[in-house]
Amino acid sequence: MLTVNVPEKLTGRINEFAKLVCQTPEEYVIELIEERIEHDSAYNETAYLAKSETNRKRLDRAVRDIRAGKYEPHGLINEND
Repeated sequence: MLTVNVPEKLTGRINEFAKLVCQTPEEYVIELIEERIEHDSAYNETAYLAKSETNRKRLDRAVRDIRAGKYEPHGLINEND
């Protein structure tokens, strides 16, 4: 078993989000950790790309565009396979 001390300023937010998704705070935190582990390669790739100033600017611009609704959704490349 692992014991984690959650900073007080996060405890309230965790409780709020857990209520929204009908989970206990513990279930919610475990789900967040599982999701982070599942997406670890994507986080590592983003961190690698962000090491270059040019790539970091491109990533920042892409995030701004997405948040502003400036994107065109596409299906997966092999969607019909």
